[in-house]
Amino acid sequence: MTTTTALSGSATSVNLAATGQKIITALGTGSGIDVQSLANNLVQAETTPQQALIQKKIDASNASISGYGAMLSGVSALQSAFAALQDSSTIAPVTVQSTDTAAFLATGTTGAVAGFHDVRVTAVAKAQSNISSGFSDGTAAVNGGAAFALTITPNTGSAKTLNLPANSKVNDVVSAINAAGAGVTAALVNTGDAATPYKIALTATNTGVAGGFTVTDSAGALGLTSVNAARDASLTVDGVAMTRSSNQITDAIKGVSLTLFAENTSSTIIQVVQDNTKLGSNITNLVTAYNDLQKTLKTLGDSQSTDQVIGGKLANDSLLRQVQTMIRNMVTGYSSSPGGKIKALRDIGVTIQADGSLQTDTTKLQSALDKNLGDVVTMFTANLGNPANSSATNRGIAGDAVKALTALSSPTGLIVGRENNRQSEIRGYNDELTKLQARMALLLDRYTKQFAAMDALVGSLNSQKTGLKTTFDNMSAMYSNK
Repeated sequence: MTTTTALSGSATSVNLAATGQKIITALGTGSGIDVQSLANNLVQAETTPQQALIQKKIDASNASISGYGAMLSGVSALQSAFAALQDSSTIAPVTVQSTDTAAFLATGTTGAVAGFHDVRVTAVAKAQSNISSGFSDGTAAVNGGAAFALTITPNTGSAKTLNLPANSKVNDVVSAINAAGAGVTAALVNTGDAATPYKIALTATNTGVAGGFTVTDSAGALGLTSVNAARDASLTVDGVAMTRSSNQITDAIKGVSLTLFAENTSSTIIQVVQDNTKLGSNITNLVTAYNDLQKTLKTLGDSQSTDQVIGGKLANDSLLRQVQTMIRNMVTGYSSSPGGKIKALRDIGVTIQADGSLQTDTTKLQSALDKNLGDVVTMFTANLGNPANSSATNRGIAGDAVKALTALSSPTGLIVGRENNRQSEIRGYNDELTKLQARMALLLDRYTKQFAAMDALVGSLNSQKTGLKTTFDNMSAMYSNK
């Protein structure tokens, strides 16, 4: 019995120990976990792909902004190159050299032709002037204080009658004449005379006979006398006698402005020299600026480009294609103001190549500048001087291009508009990142709390495990001792 009992006790002890170990093992499977690390890793696993997707969008928008910046720089350079060719008064400078600058000043203007001219000034134009009798001062009464009338009759124009009321002062007469708009100005001058130093000086607004006038004084109150009679300018240009009402003459020699100062006793030789060097250089600069922009646009649109700075940054961009078409039309189309023989850039040797670049036939260009300079200027400028202040619709190849490129590159233009759109996109993506971070912070907090609760539960189970282990150990020992 004892042996059987002992054997039976030993078997029971072994079975209890095995069962306890299984329970203990089962309870111990969740212990030793780094709860914070687990929570962080789970959140990171969810955050990373979403964050990477948003960052990819930000990078793409930044790349576009960089591409638009490169485009804007090239467009601005081309605009500057065209701007140097849009003003007829500066595109091909004209120098006029004269052997006598005392009699007149000669300056070159648009359309001047190189050559020599013979000029003699026989009379300069003068404005008519009259002077009144003297008065003590500007407040002195005129005509003894009685009313009177003045009638001013210009040589060209309608007569003006001024009815001066009683007690009119000298200053009142001056003001009335100036307000009449009769082509005459009045001024009160001090002659320095001891008794009656103040006189009314009348001067025609314009020089020449046509600017002359007569004054009818009903009472003879002013005592007007003539100082200078109206006179036209007279001169001889290349043997041809001519008269003009003004000393500023722009139609005697094509492209040359004459300002007359004094008569000269003999002819003066002037030489008109036209410098084509600047124009040729500016055309070369235009070709360079166009080719640089064309190359930049091509690189920006090439997704396979090896350029590490701008390559492919605007691949498949509709604005890039629009700009490419725009600038190509600028250099291949006819001018809105064609010259007689020069209607397009190809007529001066500037042609488009198969790769989209421009090439210059320097021989043809120089020939056009030498033989048809006026037509070249017309093609580029529409003969507009100071085009920035012109409201003309047709401005020539250069003027039209400047207008279009200025609009394209302005703060309200398409390029800056695209940049602003991408900036707005980036702000939106950054908002998405901020919201993602907020969501992930909440998720981390939830995971942390859940895993902390689990850890507490595991700790409680571990305590129970320890208690059970002690009990099973005691029971095993008890049976082992029997």
